[in-house]
Amino acid sequence: MWQTIEVDIGSERVRGRYRLEGRRLVLEWRGGRNFAWCGQVKPEIVAARTLRRLTSARPLAA
Repeated sequence: MWQTIEVDIGSERVRGRYRLEGRRLVLEWRGGRNFAWCGQVKPEIVAARTLRRLTSARPLAA
């Protein structure tokens, strides 16, 4: 089952959704799909950190 996540970066709000497949987190957002390993960390924390990292890594539109 998909769960939604929102991250604020400056004045921009980025939305995505995530789900668990075993201990692997699947994160979908407008930039694509990414996978992350959760280990013992809560999935919502991993999803928020991954989404923030991916969003800040993409170039800003001119």
